[in-house]
Amino acid sequence: MGDNSLSVALRLYGELKVGSESMKSRQQQPFQWVVPHDYPIDDLERVIPLLRDADFLLPSFIPPEVGLYHPVGYVYAQQEGVNTFILPDRNIASRMAQLAQGRKTVNDKQLRHCAALLSFAHLLEIQFEPGIAFHELAHRAGNEEAEQELGWFRAADNAPPQDMLNVALGRCDGVSRTYAPHPVHLPDMARPIKRWNRNYIAALKILELDYAKGKALDKMLHLLDWMRDDFVFAGPAVMLACVYLGTHSPSRKNVFKDKNSKDRAAAIAGVRNAAWDITHLSEFIRLVNQDPDQLQSQYLFASFDSHLRLTTRLLLEIAKVGYGADQIAEQLTQWWSAKDAARIAHEIKAHLMRINSSSHVPKTSDDPDFITKMIAAGERRISEL
Repeated sequence: MGDNSLSVALRLYGELKVGSESMKSRQQQPFQWVVPHDYPIDDLERVIPLLRDADFLLPSFIPPEVGLYHPVGYVYAQQEGVNTFILPDRNIASRMAQLAQGRKTVNDKQLRHCAALLSFAHLLEIQFEPGIAFHELAHRAGNEEAEQELGWFRAADNAPPQDMLNVALGRCDGVSRTYAPHPVHLPDMARPIKRWNRNYIAALKILELDYAKGKALDKMLHLLDWMRDDFVFAGPAVMLACVYLGTHSPSRKNVFKDKNSKDRAAAIAGVRNAAWDITHLSEFIRLVNQDPDQLQSQYLFASFDSHLRLTTRLLLEIAKVGYGADQIAEQLTQWWSAKDAARIAHEIKAHLMRINSSSHVPKTSDDPDFITKMIAAGERRISEL
């Protein structure tokens, strides 16, 4: 290999310029990383372009100048006391489990990308947080199936990195050894979590508005008015609606699967899937907000779903530039005309000011069946469309 290879960079790299101000403030001495003699650094170098080209990771942090997929950034963060976690969505988590089960991979690019991510994470001591993905599976298929698949996921997560490197690089058609699922025991994860209930109600409303006649801007403003008057402000759901309802949006066919099916139960199932997408996003933001300065933890969201990545990126960009109406509008012009973006941003800003006011009192209901009734009403409206 030439002098510009990753192996040379990792052995000789003396100082890392990072994008995070918190890391800059803690940098005390030049960065050093002593690579073990048996470290598969050449194969790591080969899988990095696969991950970079696929680009299905979204960071909660500003990537270092060496890039999001350069190992030095993660080793440096770890030496500074910052742990990195990957939150895989349902599709990613399921495919990782399939790898340990011996699924053939040569003709499945996404499986090979998952193998590349597993080896990358293992070698750089990045951890996975798949909780929401298995809540989603338990909700759909039951706790027992979620336990079984999580056991296979843990087997893949603990596989020797060279086995996953070989799969990612196409040297073998699936893993080269026999794995067994790790024993796991889950609490009752089949019961919907409160945030999913909220996101499901919002998703039902978004699809209902999508079916309605009228301008896209009016639909978006109606959603925000409804959240103010009848529901709660659900930020991640608002971001999904901004992208989904936007007049400049790309293909939307996979956001609400089967939305036009004559089988309205299938359409409602598609809304449930969308609600889980929003819940993945809200969990990502919740974890990021626990350590906003990323002094101890930084997060990566992993998804093959391009629309979900667009929604996540929008929310992260707004968080980065600030929550002023002008800043929000600038981000929304990706999906809306400048005039419409400004109007939507004004309403979002009004919501944020309202819920962050010292006088704000969160909505409550004396009806213990309020959520159940909201869900039933939303499902009924979708069934009748």
